[in-house]
This record gives sequence, structure tokens and C-alpha cells, in this order.
Amino acid sequence: MRVLRYFVAGTLLLLSVVLKANEKNSNARMMVHLLDYIAVDYSMAVNQGQVINTAEYSEMSEFASTINTLGENAPASVKSDIQLLQTLIKEKASQEKVSSVSNSIKQKIISSYALEIAPKRWPLLTNGRQLYALHCKSCHGENGMGNGSLANGLEPAPTNFHNPEKANGLSPFQAYNTIRLGVNNTAMRAFDELSDDEIWDLAFYVLSLPHGASKVKAEDLDMNITIGLEELASQSNIELRSSLKLTEGTQTIAALRLFPKEIAETNKGSYLEQAINYLNEANTAYADGDISGARTLALTAYLEGVEPVEIQLRASDATFAAQLEGELGKVRSWIETGKDPALVSAQIEKGVSMINEAKVLLEEKTFSAWLAFLLSFSIILREGLEAFLVIVTILSVLRAINIPKVNLYVHAGWISAIIAGILMWMAAGKLFTFSGADRELMEGLVALFAVGVLLYVGFWMHSKSEAGKWQAYVKSKIQNIARKESMLGLAFLSFLVVFREAFESVLFLSALSLEVGEAQQSAFGGGIVFAFVLLAIISVLLLKYSKKLPIAKLFKYSAIVISFLAVVLTGKGLSAIQEAGNINITVLPVDFRIDALGIYPTYETLFGQLFILTLTIVLWTVGNRSKTKLHIKPA
Repeated sequence: MRVLRYFVAGTLLLLSVVLKANEKNSNARMMVHLLDYIAVDYSMAVNQGQVINTAEYSEMSEFASTINTLGENAPASVKSDIQLLQTLIKEKASQEKVSSVSNSIKQKIISSYALEIAPKRWPLLTNGRQLYALHCKSCHGENGMGNGSLANGLEPAPTNFHNPEKANGLSPFQAYNTIRLGVNNTAMRAFDELSDDEIWDLAFYVLSLPHGASKVKAEDLDMNITIGLEELASQSNIELRSSLKLTEGTQTIAALRLFPKEIAETNKGSYLEQAINYLNEANTAYADGDISGARTLALTAYLEGVEPVEIQLRASDATFAAQLEGELGKVRSWIETGKDPALVSAQIEKGVSMINEAKVLLEEKTFSAWLAFLLSFSIILREGLEAFLVIVTILSVLRAINIPKVNLYVHAGWISAIIAGILMWMAAGKLFTFSGADRELMEGLVALFAVGVLLYVGFWMHSKSEAGKWQAYVKSKIQNIARKESMLGLAFLSFLVVFREAFESVLFLSALSLEVGEAQQSAFGGGIVFAFVLLAIISVLLLKYSKKLPIAKLFKYSAIVISFLAVVLTGKGLSAIQEAGNINITVLPVDFRIDALGIYPTYETLFGQLFILTLTIVLWTVGNRSKTKLHIKPA
């Protein structure tokens, strides 16, 4: 069956795209990791134009060369700065120059590759303490002084986090990169077995160790200070003191490092704060003529600032959430099409104003058990209806063919997809370490591949929608359906349409689970279970109703339903790829959207849906004409 070949080819293409995107981000993160080392450790290699440590200097040169190799496909401005860094190290330039250029390259890479520089949730120091005792204590010691039981004889010695240079110059983001990637030629290995959330918990805990003896308490935290998660994660103590304008004697830094959970409770819109900061930076970049940089910043504002709280916003006010998404889409569209800077600035200001309204919505909302139940229920029901409508349609047709064995393969396909979704849910922290852009891209590609399969199935069903054609089909093809290859193709089809929804559901539910808190997890899980029960009831009723339809009409209506879903998925898939930044956004003059139908106010999604609709009509028309010619052909 061709479906099987298409599925295999499409899956391989999808995997190659995702793996390539992950490799790209991995290279970028390694460059940032090495740049941090050069910025900090160069002073141990060179002083006043002279090499003071040959081994350290050799390492600096090697790191710069590695960065150059990893940045082979980086933007031109990044590549030229990397070459400048190599030249400065070769000429034994001052620490100030090398550090300045290293940090400049680092910021450009973070912006160009849209790297995540903060965790998706506020860190849990209690979890970080347990991970430290399990993985780090033996080398770094009980309190992080580098005096663990295995420290003797290690060269270089394990880091002493109480050393003022490390305590004040290291950021959680730098610690995260070190834990994630390791350090070559040292005992510091890469901890690939830990999830993203676990590494962030560990990184924040390590930065809290120098303040363990502090007398500061959670209530000592200055509530007049507004600080976001990204700022706390990406800045060292020195940078925090500067940005917050703190004096040396204040205990605020210790409070910030020791009590991130308490910070979270007083900074409920931190993601949206990030979005505002990115938009303001995009405004500045566009005014300076940096269109590419402005586009990246505007895209990051949505992916890393708004998307993580999109579910909560929709729960509070679905209409407002859709409007916000549309206005941010206009920002990106106007930047891409080179609109007048004044118009772009006004649109960004409108976006910022709406984000401030969103912050108020989130601050006023608390997750009651009932709300947690309704949110998880609505996610499963919304995503499940699309998938199970296709499954029920296929089962109705196969029941009419009356080969029960084929149904088993269809059931095996969708049940496997549900199991895959459960496994993804259990390992969400490790599976979804890629960026928001990668998540949107994968979701979009899965949707578009599903469109191709649905078009094929819809055309097949339409071609059998007349009684005469059905009888001829039964006589000539009935045995082929029982072939193993064909049955596997049906299994793959049912797997695909359900897996696409399962993937999206896991993304939404993972983010929502972190927000509802431990107290409401039972209600959260209850909503999921109840949604599946309701889906089962709806499916049984649809199957029962379909028994009353004549076989020709069943095929005809099934073809219409499946082709309609193909049009819906086309809009959703293209929209997801737009949100990932891989397709431009050209907004319609009228902001008209129906999310359930995959209709969005952009020319790209609208034309894509019109193309699929036209292609369906053309295929059906050509099929009808060819069948008519066959019927009138002389005997």
C-alpha cells in the first residue's frame, strides 16, 4: 500500500529536519559554552601581552578554533567576530578586549539561534540539592568547596563555588551549559541523562551554595525589585548588582539565589516580561536598520514569552489571547515586509500594551481544582476530536467491508499513538529540550504530512462512493485489503493522525501541569480521564449512527469529512511553521480567525488551504471523468 511508503519516507524526512535543527542548536550552545570559558579564563593564560600559562593559552587557542569550526554556517557578522577573536588571542590582546568580544559574540549567537537561556519554569532548589548529592558531592564537596572525597589527584581540581571569582562571575546559564556539555580533558563529564529541568534545578542550586551560611530569609527579599526568570538565569551576581543598582552590602543577591520559588510567587508574568523586553529590543534593532535581528527578536518574543503562557491566557479570555497572537503576528509581518519604522514602532507598542493587559489577567487568575480540571479536559477533547473523527470514519468503512481482522490493525495504530503520547508525557523533560521554534516546526511538519495521507484516503473513498464502483471494487480488490502490507498501511495511518494530536497535547499539558501546582494535580488528571471517556462515548455513537447509512453514502460522507480535516490541518500546520519562523507572515487586512477550522488571518495559511481544497476538487473531478469514460467504452 502506498500509504506505508509515504509514511516511511515522510517520517524519515521529518526526523532529518528535527535532528538537523537540534544539531544546529547543540552547536550554538557549545559555542556559547566555549565563549564563556574564554571570557573568564583568558586572564589565567595571558597578562600584559605575555603568556603566563602555556597550557591555558593553548586551550584558549583551541577553544577559539573550535568555535570557528562550529560557526561555519553562522551569520556573516558572527563569523567575522569569531575571526577577530582568534586574531586577538593570537596577538595576546588584553583580557578586557578578549572578554568584550567573546561576550559580544555570545549575545549574537543567542539572538541568531534563539537559544533558550532560562528554564521553562522557576527552578526547584530542593530537587537541585538532591541531584547535587547524587552527582556532584563526591567531587565538589558537601558545600561546593571543591573538596569532595574524589577530588584528590584531579587535574584541574574541581571548582570551588565559594571562590569569589566563581561565586560572583558565574551565572546559572553558564552552569547549565557546563553540566549539559561537560568540559573536555577534565573529570567534568556531560550529564546527558538529566532532563533540562533537572539541569536547571542543579545549576541554580550550585549558585546558591556560596550563600548557604547567609542569615538572609525569604521575607528579606526586596519586593520592590522586579526581576524576570531570564534575567536571574542569564546574569552573574556582578551583572545583577549592576542591573538592579545594588550596593555591595545588600543581602538581596543572596535572597535572589536562595529563594527563586518565592521570587516566582511575586513575578507571575515573568514570561510576558521577557516578551516585552524582546519586543523593545526588536524595535531598537529595526530602527537601526537590522531587519534580520528585529525579526528574530520579535519571533522570540512570541515563542519564548507568550507561547509558554498561551494556555492560561486562553483559559482566562480566549478572544483576547487570539487577538494578542494576531497583533504579534502583525509585528513580524510588518518587519518582514519592510514597513515604515514609525508604523512598526506603533505596532510594537500596541503589542506591548496588550502583553501588559495579559499580565494583569494572569496575576488575577488562580488555579482552582475546577479550572485545572476544565483546562486539561478541554485540551484532550479539542485535540482528540479531530483524530478520532478520522479513526471512526475509517472503522465505519472497514466494518462495511466486513473484514474484522483489518479493524485490529487500525486499533493497534491509534492505541500505539496513545501509548507513545503517554511515554512522551512521562519523559517530556528529556524529549522536548529543543526550542519553542523546533516544537512548532515539528508540529507543523507532522500536520502537513498528515494532510498528504488524508488526501490520499479521501480520494480513495470518493472513488468508491457510487454503488457500481463499490461492487466492482469488492469483486476485484477485496482480497488485497487482507494483505499484510495494506493492513500495516492502515495501522500507520491511524497511528499518524492520533500521534500528531498526542504530540501537541503533551506540549500543552506539560506546560500546564507546571502551572497548576501540586495541589491541583488530581483535578488536572481527572480532566484528562474524563475527556477520554467522553471521546469514547462520542466514537461509539458515531459508529452506531454510521450503520444506518448505505455503503455508497458512507463512502461519500467519509471522503468529505476526511478531505475537510485535510484542509483544517493545512491551516494549522502552516500556522505552526509560521510561528516557528520558517515561513513569512503576511497578514490579511481583516483579522478573521477560527482556530477550530485552522483559519488564520494570513495569506500563506489561506492560500495553502485554498490550494488543498482546489486540489481535492480537481482530483475528484478527474476521477469522476475517468470512471465515466470507462463506463461508456464499447464492449
